[in-house]
Amino acid sequence: MLKIYTVCPQGLGSSMIAKIHVQNILDTLGVDYDVETAGVASIVGENFDFIITVDELRESLSHVDPSKIIIIKNFFKKDEIEEKLKKKLFEMKIIGSDQL
Repeated sequence: MLKIYTVCPQGLGSSMIAKIHVQNILDTLGVDYDVETAGVASIVGENFDFIITVDELRESLSHVDPSKIIIIKNFFKKDEIEEKLKKKLFEMKIIGSDQL
């Protein structure tokens, strides 16, 4: 099971929109997951496979392994989230090239 956080400054509004998009995408792909929202400070010490966040928060996440961060431009753009999420899942060998 994948553990994923969608991360925004407070872990409330925009990360919730991203969470819904991620859940819909993973459901379509048939991937087993647990997606949670989080604020930047609240993921310290948490275990996860990766997080999805915006570039503006990159510096605030310097304690996170960069290979575990998917950077998007906009929490509301499902197409962008889908493209980058599928790429990550392919790199992790969770989905095949036929699902890209």
